[in-house]
Amino acid sequence: NFIRILEIFDHHFINLKKVVSSCSITDAETKQTLKAVYQQKKYLLDPHGAVGYFALQQYQQANPGQKGIVVETAHPVKFFDVVEPITGEPVLIPPTVQAQLLLQKKSTKIAADAGMLKQFLLAL
Repeated sequence: NFIRILEIFDHHFINLKKVVSSCSITDAETKQTLKAVYQQKKYLLDPHGAVGYFALQQYQQANPGQKGIVVETAHPVKFFDVVEPITGEPVLIPPTVQAQLLLQKKSTKIAADAGMLKQFLLAL
């Protein structure tokens, strides 16, 4: 993902640093954040969302008055085996996800080659 983000800034790392910040978060902090948000706000984050939420909190502590948003990358059901032990609650499967789970899997193996991928996609 970093390479794609850097591409947006024409590979000028200095320009990227002007608008993007980062931090390091432990697994324990991720779990603690997921649990706290669920207990305090009754909102169930996925683990990646918990990382984003924690990072935003750290940023706002260092930069008072700044606002931000957290964008989830998946539904918590994708990580139910991680989320359920943290919250102590079952992760309910949304009907739309349940319907997808009942569908027959369709996949096509293609070579790890950009040209082959392009050819496959154009044929769809």
